[in-house]
Amino acid sequence: MTHVTGIACGSGVLSNGRYCGIAPEAHIISLKILDSNGQGSSSHAVAALRWIMDNAAKYNIRVVNLSIGSNDRKVNQPLKEIVEVLWRRGIVVVAAAGNPDGRRGYQPPPPISPMVITVGTWEDRDYFTRHKPFSLFTRDSSNLPDIWAPGENIISVLSPDYKFSMPNRSRENIIYPNYISMSGASMATPLVSGAASLLLERFPYVRPNEIKTALMKMAAENGGLLDQSTCLNQTGKVVFI
Repeated sequence: MTHVTGIACGSGVLSNGRYCGIAPEAHIISLKILDSNGQGSSSHAVAALRWIMDNAAKYNIRVVNLSIGSNDRKVNQPLKEIVEVLWRRGIVVVAAAGNPDGRRGYQPPPPISPMVITVGTWEDRDYFTRHKPFSLFTRDSSNLPDIWAPGENIISVLSPDYKFSMPNRSRENIIYPNYISMSGASMATPLVSGAASLLLERFPYVRPNEIKTALMKMAAENGGLLDQSTCLNQTGKVVFI
């Protein structure tokens, strides 16, 4: 998704740097698993992650952003297994925790595993805490999500193929030429992916567990929130021993 990529590592060139991503010098490898209506299957996601596993060394892939959801009411085991393989191989996996729905509550993130950084939307934290949505999927529901990040009205790049005919999409959300405001856990997740990229740029040999611990500590010092200011100001202060 163009909007998600812009949050993580957009250059901001179309806005004279005003809407720059968290890690603008990061390289992008985009794997399409959803159709033009934002629909796809878990098998497509697994296939994409297997491609990453096979090509990580060739393209120096260090961070995987999963701004996708699921209608499953249980953990998708193949998806969980493949992200854990990537994690063990030194790739940081960051996944959206899902969005609240009055009828179904939260959907489970692609994997529920300690070998992933799960990101929730800061603006939805009260709903999340009150309903404990992951109790259906894991006994460790109190530990999810790992990090909160802003997800409401996030401005990033507007795709030229963006379909305004789809539900909940309006041209009124266009903020600046070529930029649009969108909301959801999909927008919160790439902010954390960008922060992970900044840390890996400075410390290319640290392991995913160390990255996760550092980011969670940064968020904890800000009430659980990892926002843009914290990312940009605190990642430069992290020291791995």
